[in-house]
Amino acid sequence: MALQCGEEITGKFTGGVYVNNGLAKIKVKLENGESAKFVPEQVASLKDKASGLMKLSMISDAGSSIKEFANADLNGIVEREWVLFETATTPRQKETKRILQLLNPGFDSKIKVFAGPNAKTGGLSLGGIQVTGGEDRVCLFVKGGEEAFKVKKGYYRENFRELYSDCPQMLDQFQGEKIRWDDVALHIYACNELCK
Repeated sequence: MALQCGEEITGKFTGGVYVNNGLAKIKVKLENGESAKFVPEQVASLKDKASGLMKLSMISDAGSSIKEFANADLNGIVEREWVLFETATTPRQKETKRILQLLNPGFDSKIKVFAGPNAKTGGLSLGGIQVTGGEDRVCLFVKGGEEAFKVKKGYYRENFRELYSDCPQMLDQFQGEKIRWDDVALHIYACNELCK
């Protein structure tokens, strides 16, 4: 874990307080055996080793319906060793910081995309496994360290110009029907590559 002061801490994540818009506190067992508590204002980023349970949850999220599950590339999830989190200011309360899961590590130099807490559609769940629906419908976008900007699935096309306004190549490349929520990962990657 990296702290805002620049210090690096190694330990085991043992718990946290999750509120409706992200982690508000975390607890870490340090290498020396002591427990320490941190709030988002202290934490710059943290990475947590992906446990089997966490990987199963990510696989479930990747294939939120049977159709999506059949077409999902699960190898990338199974082989993923770390889940990354960073502190960001939430859009609801302008001064509130939360520790959120970063969804686009490796291509996040222009825009960071965080999982929108409590932002899934209902769908049908059987025995705790999502069978239909349940796809992400809100993500939090952060451009250049600013506060998080909430983007909803149904409004992505309307938000596109604002999100990529500082990258004319994106606005030229993607227009009209080429702006779909299903392609948001492609757009974030293209922005990272085109607008350096």
